[in-house]
Amino acid sequence: MSEQVLRAVVLIPGLQRVERFSRRDLLAENLANTEIRPMQSPEPVKVGGEAGLRLIPQALRGATRPGPSIDLFEAYWADMLPSSAEMSPWQRLASGFELVFFWLISRGNLSALRLSPTIAIGLVAGGILLVLWYVSLTVIVAAALRAAPEPAFLASVPALRSLFAWFMDVTAWVEATAPYFILSLLLSAFRADELAQMAMFSKEYLENRRRETQAGLRERVRRRVAETIDQVLAEPYDEVFIVAHSFGSIVAIDLLADWPHPADRDRIHLFTLGSPEAVLSCRSKWLAGEREQLFQHAPSAWVDFHSPSDWLCKAVTDHARHYPGSSHRLWFNRPLAERVTGRTHMAYYFDPQVLQALTADRD
Repeated sequence: MSEQVLRAVVLIPGLQRVERFSRRDLLAENLANTEIRPMQSPEPVKVGGEAGLRLIPQALRGATRPGPSIDLFEAYWADMLPSSAEMSPWQRLASGFELVFFWLISRGNLSALRLSPTIAIGLVAGGILLVLWYVSLTVIVAAALRAAPEPAFLASVPALRSLFAWFMDVTAWVEATAPYFILSLLLSAFRADELAQMAMFSKEYLENRRRETQAGLRERVRRRVAETIDQVLAEPYDEVFIVAHSFGSIVAIDLLADWPHPADRDRIHLFTLGSPEAVLSCRSKWLAGEREQLFQHAPSAWVDFHSPSDWLCKAVTDHARHYPGSSHRLWFNRPLAERVTGRTHMAYYFDPQVLQALTADRD
């Protein structure tokens, strides 16, 4: 019987503030329950400073070779999502306006709308929600300002004082109207706060601005994720699968395009699940350049999973041309409400084709 392959899987989760290991444990549970390659219950394993789970395949009657042993790790970075909780009311207003302006006023929007009808619907709906979210934010900030003493600088500038009074009157009127109550319910149902947080993080990552003495967000996220991948690649695994979901795929493309160890590339297999690369590349020339650079320094394999049921996802741009037969279109049979609210985006963790690809033997 052939020697068993030792495989490491490093999960780079998407853009959502969740507890560490929650996404890793979800993937481990689904891998252990796959019917194609039954696994024993996961056991803890530690590599360097990284805590993972080891999945051993069950012996199959009549099989000529054992399935790969899988060590599953998570490159966690969800705690790096920026929060507006510590901002002053004026900073929140300015930051929200900048966010809306960044995403809605862009030449790349027309290119993104042409990608597919479902993406066009998703982008238009997302844009409307972002504007309504800013209206709601303005009302909330105005209420906080109304309860605080009037800013001292307004006393010396009558024009600004009049403008401030008008702003407070308008927001008070909006808050008192019946449609505002409906707006609050609408924003809650469609998770507008989560959408705004994602939009804020994406903007900060693409721009990579330095804040005083702090490095840009992109540099800090890259460093965090690279530490996990580097520790795993330092071990004698036969294969290292980097599984990047959602915005995690942007981090993976960015990181692997500039990976400094050429000897690692033969062992690296990249899996992108529900990547927003095609949409974000319309807004960022930098990201399009990183994607092309990764194609030039190609990993051993790159498998891309995408679904028309996932309204802000599309196949990675030009991926099928560079990796023929490795771009897989999935269909998630989910209700319309889940597609509209983005819940379909998590379906990759449960999809049999994805799970089979991660557990199958590779020639």
